[in-house]
Amino acid sequence: MAFLSYAQNFEDVMLWRALGHIPNGVYVDVGAQHPRIDSVSRAFYENGWRGTHVEPVAAFAEMLRADRPDETVLQLALGAQEGTLELNVIAHTGLSTAIQDYAERHQNERGYEVQRVTVPVLTLNAALRSLEDTDVHWLKIDVEGFEEQVLRGWQSERLRPWVLVVEATIPNSPDTDYENWEPIVTAAGYRFVYFDGLNRFYIANERPELADAFKVPPNIFDGVEVSGLASWELYSHAVDKAVAAAAAVNAAVVAADAAAAAAAQAQAAAAQEAELARLRQQLAGAAADAVRQREPLERELAAERELHGHMQAQIDTLRGQHEASQRSVASAVAHIEWLQGQHDAEAARLHAHIAWMKGQYDTEDARLHAHIAWMQGQLDAALRSGHEATAHAESLRQQVHSMYASTSWRVTGPLRRAVNLARRIKRKLRGGALAPTPMPATMPVTHATAGEPGEQVVRELSPRATQILAEIRAAIDSKAS
Repeated sequence: MAFLSYAQNFEDVMLWRALGHIPNGVYVDVGAQHPRIDSVSRAFYENGWRGTHVEPVAAFAEMLRADRPDETVLQLALGAQEGTLELNVIAHTGLSTAIQDYAERHQNERGYEVQRVTVPVLTLNAALRSLEDTDVHWLKIDVEGFEEQVLRGWQSERLRPWVLVVEATIPNSPDTDYENWEPIVTAAGYRFVYFDGLNRFYIANERPELADAFKVPPNIFDGVEVSGLASWELYSHAVDKAVAAAAAVNAAVVAADAAAAAAAQAQAAAAQEAELARLRQQLAGAAADAVRQREPLERELAAERELHGHMQAQIDTLRGQHEASQRSVASAVAHIEWLQGQHDAEAARLHAHIAWMKGQYDTEDARLHAHIAWMQGQLDAALRSGHEATAHAESLRQQVHSMYASTSWRVTGPLRRAVNLARRIKRKLRGGALAPTPMPATMPVTHATAGEPGEQVVRELSPRATQILAEIRAAIDSKAS
C-alpha cells in the first residue's frame, strides 16, 4: 500500500523513509496547525502511530481534538521559561506568530487581519514531562520565528527524539534563519543530515543508522501518493490532473455503460415481445378451456351455495343454542355469586358470634378464677383460724390440767364447796324454801386426780369454772372431729 502524504514539503515522506520500519511509533508536533492540511503527523497517525500536539491557536486545537480524540493536544505556547505571551493570531493560516515584526509584515504585505491573544507558556520539557524516559521517534518545531525560544526551554538529556525537524527559514520567505538556534541543537548531541528548502533535519548522535535515509530528497522510489490537502501548488496541480483523468475515465465508463444498457434494453424488449406473444397464445387457449368448463363449474357453484346455506342455518341454530347456554351459565353464575354472598354473610355472622362467645367465656373464666382464688383465701384463713383455735384449746387444757393438779386447788377445795353451799342456802332462804339447819361438821370432798380432770369434777363447781370446763370440752371435741 502506497504512503499517502499530507505534509507541505514532503517532510512526512523523509521521516517515513527513516522511521517507517517502527510499528506504533511516537511523535511530537510543536505548531501542529490543522489536523490534515499540511499535517506532518497525519500519515503516521493513519499507520498506527500516536503522539502529542502543541498548538496555541484555539481553533486549530479544537480541530485536532475532534479529529484525533485518542491523542494529547496541549493548547499553549512553548518558550525559554514559563509564563504567558502575546500571540498574533492570523485566522485560517499557519502564519500565527509571537514575533511582532513578522505579524506586521504579514498584515502590511498581504492584508491579513491580526488578533492578539494572551496564551500560557511552558518550557518544552515541562510540557512533555510525561514523555521523559520514552522513545520519541521524531519531534517537529514550526513556530514561525520563535524556534530559538522553544529550543532554549529544552533539556536534551531528559528528552531525546531520534529525529529533530526545525523550520529554518523566515516565515513566507526562502531566506534561512537558523544560525542563532542551531548551536543549541548540535550542543545537545544532534547532527545535521538534510535540508529540504524549508526545514533542517537532525538525528541524535546515538542513532547514526538513520543518516542514510536523508541522502536524497523524496523521489519516485518512495512510492508516495499525495492527498491533495497540502498548500503547495505542486500537490494541487497533481491532484487536479488526477481528478481530470479520473473524470475522463468516468465519462468513458458512463458512455460505455449507456451503450451496453441500450443494447441490453433492446435485447430485453425483443425477449419481452416474444414472451408476450406466447402469453397471448396461452391466454386464448385458457379462454377456450374456460368456456368449456363453465357449465360444470356453475353447477358445482350452485351446489356449493346450497350447501353453504344449509351450513349457515346450522350455524345460526348452534349460535342460538350457544347464546341460550351463555344466558343459562350467566344466570347460574349470578345464583352462585348470590349463594356465595349469603355464605360469606353467614360465615361473618358465625365468626362474630364465635368471637362474642369467646369473649363471654374469657370473662366467665376470669371471674371463676378470681372467685376460686377468693375461696382459696377464705379456706386458708379458716385453716389458720382452726389451727389457732386448736392451739388455744390445747393451751386452756394445759392450764386446767395444771390448775387441777396444783396443791392450792386441792387445799382450797373445801372452802370453795362451803362458799358454794352457803350461796345456795342463802338463795333458798330468800325464797323461803329452806329452814335453817345446823351445818354438818364435815362436807363431802371429792378430789380430782391429776390424770382424769374431766371425770372427777363435782357438781358444786362455780359458774365460771363450769363455763371454762365447757369451753375446754368444746375445744377438745372440735379437735377430735
